[in-house]
Amino acid sequence: MDYKPTIKHRFEYIGLKFIIFLLKILPHRSALWLGGIIGKFLWILGIRRKVSRKNFELCFGEIYSKKESDKILSESYTDFCKSMVEFARLPKICNRTDELVHFENFEILQKLAEKKRGAILITGHFGSWELFAAALAKAGIAIDVVVGIQKNHIVDKFLVEYREKMGIGIIRVGVASRGILRSLKSNRMIAMLSDQDAGKSGIMVNFFGNRASTAAGAAVFALKTKCPVVAGYIARNPDGYTHTGYVRKLTIPEPTGDNEKDISRLTQFFTDIIQEGIEKYPSQYFWAHRRFKSTIKY
Repeated sequence: MDYKPTIKHRFEYIGLKFIIFLLKILPHRSALWLGGIIGKFLWILGIRRKVSRKNFELCFGEIYSKKESDKILSESYTDFCKSMVEFARLPKICNRTDELVHFENFEILQKLAEKKRGAILITGHFGSWELFAAALAKAGIAIDVVVGIQKNHIVDKFLVEYREKMGIGIIRVGVASRGILRSLKSNRMIAMLSDQDAGKSGIMVNFFGNRASTAAGAAVFALKTKCPVVAGYIARNPDGYTHTGYVRKLTIPEPTGDNEKDISRLTQFFTDIIQEGIEKYPSQYFWAHRRFKSTIKY
């Protein structure tokens, strides 16, 4: 069935391109400042504030006071909007990613690339994740990202082409199996965001002491292909301008032979890795998505 964009979809597309155009013509620091202001307003206006507070409470309990948790969440909104500004400005800053992003343990990725086996990168909605992928591509890492399909197909096509211009390959969720196997055989790194609710099709894991449905794809392919697996995320530095990309090679638990059990155990292992990053940099995480949608009522 042919897709025919609605008037709403066309306006969304035009609006998105107009916003990106405006952000591109601003100096980089000014655009980031504007993003930060927008983030603060979104928090003040209460956009998804209830969801963010619920998630934070479920994850950290009484570790932080209400004042402290709200400060962290407000900073999270600011960081998210700055990250979206960076995504919009990728064509302008792609030649400066070595200045904007410093990688720790980058040699891990270089050694994996030399082995010509492909690899899986476990990451999440953490920091400026779009800039993270673009910086890796610019640094010479052949990287593909597994993404879903937007309901607005003209916006979806635009975003795919936007990423591809940065050297980032796209693998669609609907055909991920074939795409991932093909990419691994081509010695590419597959980035999989493993921190969203996966509904009935997901594996139930323990996330900050709470049951959370999580996509098992990363575990399935890691076990099936026996390819190397690394974890990584990006965090904004105190200057608000530069970033540090953290990379860590993972030692996968030895399979037991029980495939279902191994998939569940490995999905939990990956979830624990993401949790460690959130505990270290809570203000860098995107708290506004309904992470526990399958197990709690928001």
